Amino acid sequence: MFLIVVGYTMVYGIIVLEPDPVAMEPSAPTVELTPFERDVLEGGRGPVPARVMRTVVSYAEALRAERLVEITGDGHFVITYALPGIAPSMAMLEELVAAGLKTCRPFTLDPLPPLDFENWFLEPEQVEKLGKMYRDQALYMEHMSSLGLQAPDACTCTPYLPQVGNVPRRGDILAWSESACVAFANSVVGARSNRNGAIMDLLCNIVGRVPLSGLLTDEGRKATRRIEVATESLPSPQLLGAAIGRHVIADVPFITGLDRRLEPTGARSTLDYLHEMGAAAATAGAVGLFHVEGITPEAIDDGEGVLLAGYDTYRIDDEVLHELEVGFPVPWGEDGVAPHKCFVGCPHLSLEQLRWWAEAILAGLGERGIGRVRVPTTLAAAPGVLRAFEESTALAGRLREAGVRVSPGCAMQVFDDDLSAGEAIITNSSKLRTYTHARYFRDEEIVRIVVEGNV
Repeated sequence: MFLIVVGYTMVYGIIVLEPDPVAMEPSAPTVELTPFERDVLEGGRGPVPARVMRTVVSYAEALRAERLVEITGDGHFVITYALPGIAPSMAMLEELVAAGLKTCRPFTLDPLPPLDFENWFLEPEQVEKLGKMYRDQALYMEHMSSLGLQAPDACTCTPYLPQVGNVPRRGDILAWSESACVAFANSVVGARSNRNGAIMDLLCNIVGRVPLSGLLTDEGRKATRRIEVATESLPSPQLLGAAIGRHVIADVPFITGLDRRLEPTGARSTLDYLHEMGAAAATAGAVGLFHVEGITPEAIDDGEGVLLAGYDTYRIDDEVLHELEVGFPVPWGEDGVAPHKCFVGCPHLSLEQLRWWAEAILAGLGERGIGRVRVPTTLAAAPGVLRAFEESTALAGRLREAGVRVSPGCAMQVFDDDLSAGEAIITNSSKLRTYTHARYFRDEEIVRIVVEGNV
């Protein structure tokens, strides 16, 4: 799709600079504007802020929003890399920086590209290709730092972990874009954000305004689907999320049956579970908000009152999840095949999850009297989480000795441009499985495979 606005053009969700912005005369906006917003739009703060505001106002008009609302929480943006043809226009970023613009509040970014080559077990030709693909990465990060990046390494898909510190408050108005983060902020925290397009997130945060629409409104946060979880035990969050996303697509589900199996609201294990479930639901469908009975804030407050009249009900039991799992494609090999690599941490692992994986892998090696994993394995987490892991436990050193690497990068980008074509890669991530040719296995089976070396 193309959304033409004065000064900038959106191409498949990416904003790029128009070479001749004076060629189009802006029409009077249909969105109600405050005196401040109108002043910016009409050039009172300079020509570049005016173009940014015109883009945001056109975005609001496309969403049929009546007005803009003030952003009250820090930003989190989906693009953290400079990949030619996909990354935002460097010319646009340079113009924003040259004008001295910054976001209204600091922001975090999605995980870095896998330029820490040694942690991904890459061949020389893969390293060379990555270097070419991300040749503008340093300049891109310099621009993002100038625009308000929270810290040089504030790059993760788990920005709200304590080791990162981008923690929204309930009711905060956000302009985020990363699907898993939007789902978590909306659902678990009770903040409000739509799934904004890449770079539209940045522009909204520069003017400090976002269109009042969708999941920012009370009506837009009501559930239209009731999901009954009727499994014998707590299901895999990756499988449950995928099942929910496939059924509801972009609707808002109200999920029952988890509250009696999860720890109380706020427990780290519950937060980690909901993050993984939400990431899988956002990938399999386009879920930006879910309510969990007795667990998430709006469901605690209103119970089934979060449901709109006329909702439908869908029951998920063990048979449903089994059929889903066996229906996942097998992109390479059958049982007995030795995988080439294993990637875990999509979305990024919390400190507690990282410790679980380290302990499980080391225990599996110990039980079999093996010193090193048979499948090269990378565990991905936020830079702050990795520092805490190194500082708080001896597990990090033992894990390295066992042949397991850790990385702050994004596993999905190891597959970009057929970089991993022909490699048999396993993962526990429904998201990574969906977007790449990695093969899915549950956590416990992943541990067995990396220790023993075969599927």
